[in-house]
This record gives sequence, C-alpha cells and structure tokens, in this order.
Amino acid sequence: MSALVLVHVLAVGVWLGCLATEIVFEKAAAGDEALRPFLSRLHDRVDRFVEGPAFVVTAASGLALWAGTATTVLLAVKIAVAVATILLNAWCVRIVFDRDRAAREGRWADWARIDHLQHKVGGGVAIGLVVATGLGGLRAAGW
Repeated sequence: MSALVLVHVLAVGVWLGCLATEIVFEKAAAGDEALRPFLSRLHDRVDRFVEGPAFVVTAASGLALWAGTATTVLLAVKIAVAVATILLNAWCVRIVFDRDRAAREGRWADWARIDHLQHKVGGGVAIGLVVATGLGGLRAAGW
C-alpha cells in the first residue's frame, strides 16, 4: 500500500469515526434542552478541529490518487458520491457553526430549526460516506 493510499484510508477512517461519534452524542442529548449549549459547542469543536481537516485530507488525497488512475465506471460513481458527500459535509459544518452561534445567543427557536436541518444534512453525509467507502472497498477488492 502506498503512503498516499494509507493517508487516504486513515483520513476516511477519522471522518467515519467523527460521524459515528457525533451521531452518538447527538442522540444521547436529544430532547434534553439543558444540554443544547454543550452539544452545540462540542459539535462545533469536533467539526472545526477533527472532522473538517479529515474530510479535507480525504478530498485532497482522493484527488491525488485519482490523478494517477484510469477512470472506470465504478471509480466515476465513487468519485461522484464522494464529491457530493464532501460538499454536503461542508454545508453541514456551516450548519453546525450556525447552530452553535444560535445557542450562544440564546435563539432557541432558530436553534431548533437549524438542529432539524443539521440532522437531515448530516444523515445524507453519513449515507454518502458509507456508500463511497463501500465503493472504495469494492475497488480495492479488484472489482
């Protein structure tokens, strides 16, 4: 395995781990209004310092890997899913930042609206990342 592939796989793993962790703490705090400020700040920090860098490294390493590879139909589908997932995640990070700002400002009606959107977009990110990872696994297996 090349160093670039290793970097890509590790970055994807960190990104997947962040999503799994966020799903756990979002579900654990669901419905507890007292936890809203903490949840919002925690998710903001995870996105800022772990998940954001992980999906940027995933995108950069994926682009570098693609540059040296012949494009097949499977790879084209994987790239399309990956690009859509990266764009969704970038939007989701913005939503997370907006939700944290609403919490810090005590705008709870806005917080609830943003929270709902964040969960829908985040669900799309989770699905896209699992699909892209699965397609990468198929490709690695020689399909």
